[in-house]
Amino acid sequence: MYGGGRPLSRMDRYMLDFQRAYPTRPVGVSCYLLRLSGAPDVHALRAAVLDRVRAFPVLTERLVERRGRAPRWEPGGPIAVTRHVREYPLPAGATEDDARAEAVRLAGVVTPLDGPAWEVGLLASPGASDVHVLFRASHVWVDGLSQNRVLTFLFGDEATAGAGPAWTRGGKLTPGMLVSAARRQATSWAGPSGGLAALTGPGGGRPSVGWASIGSDRLRAVGQAYGGSVNDVYLVTVGGALAAWSSPVGRSPVRAVLSVSARRPAERSMLGNAFVATRVALPLGPASPAERFEQVHRQTAPYKGGSSASLGERFWSDRVPSRLGRRTIGGGQELRTAAANTTNLGPIPGPLAVVGAPVTTALPIPAMREGRRQVVITLGGLGRTATAGFTLPVPGAEELAELWLAEIEGLERAAGIVPVPDEAMAVTTVAAGPTPR
Repeated sequence: MYGGGRPLSRMDRYMLDFQRAYPTRPVGVSCYLLRLSGAPDVHALRAAVLDRVRAFPVLTERLVERRGRAPRWEPGGPIAVTRHVREYPLPAGATEDDARAEAVRLAGVVTPLDGPAWEVGLLASPGASDVHVLFRASHVWVDGLSQNRVLTFLFGDEATAGAGPAWTRGGKLTPGMLVSAARRQATSWAGPSGGLAALTGPGGGRPSVGWASIGSDRLRAVGQAYGGSVNDVYLVTVGGALAAWSSPVGRSPVRAVLSVSARRPAERSMLGNAFVATRVALPLGPASPAERFEQVHRQTAPYKGGSSASLGERFWSDRVPSRLGRRTIGGGQELRTAAANTTNLGPIPGPLAVVGAPVTTALPIPAMREGRRQVVITLGGLGRTATAGFTLPVPGAEELAELWLAEIEGLERAAGIVPVPDEAMAVTTVAAGPTPR
């Protein structure tokens, strides 16, 4: 049950301060481009969204700031649906690539702090039998896992959406746990990251965005074969793909920022940001699959299952002064800190439908902004299909997506896994201009 407003979490506040400090940089969660089997018009889409907002009033939240008081998310009452649901017409005969390119452009547009925290965009060309819907939201309002829940509010099964998330972290914080958390964070963030030769050239090249899809059952089977989780498979294969795509530079390990959920049971029904960030040294060097998994597992083991380790790290993160919090957000986006920025949202629970039109694919679009030199990767998808989105500051997203799938297949062969034919396996890509219009 929605309680009628909430204070900003500490991470919400860091995101807010970062957006204010850099008003031209989009501070958004990875957007989602949904492909529909059907072509509802914008009027039907607005009516359907209004019905869901009435069922889930948390979708009316807006940022409220009053003099002398801390900012809050408060219910806004009836929404201005034309501001939340917008139409972005595509030219006659527009292709799938055209829709993806427009979605990537929109993903780079800043969500104003005085406007709606989320937007649904209809991307359609005249006479098309299938259309696309883009969902984007401010990172001040939600993190990636919360966004999955919002998408279920809007387009999923109402009973599933109302049940709340299963991903909370319990357990009592002890002095020993807090000491371990402080040591873990200090070790994780010590020293610079190694680089990638492909990212060291002069800026100004044309960025690219690509996607690779595969059945999530295959990722789980690989994880079971090597004693790891899906997240371990993700990091091992990202490391292998990056090593095949570009040679490492420098003596330090090539590191990736990894977001880890730190949501408390009391926050089960809330949206907002409830995560901590850590760094993982990716396995890029020549090593057996078992050795690569062991390297990743050593770093991710504290966060496995119902572990409350991330709550200990959140304890310290929540005590960073606000003026420094935005610097930590920005620092995690710098190439000297990490060559890659990775997020594992997990697939959105399916099925989804928009005005009765089934959603057939869900492509996560990792955040892109001018001047950012990292490789940004988001693992998401829909139902039993896992989709990784790759945003690069240079050309090469399609190649990197293909290399990621090749890494998965290589691990399967090494483990003697014979996968069933996978209709979900595919690679797609678009090029994106360096700045949004």
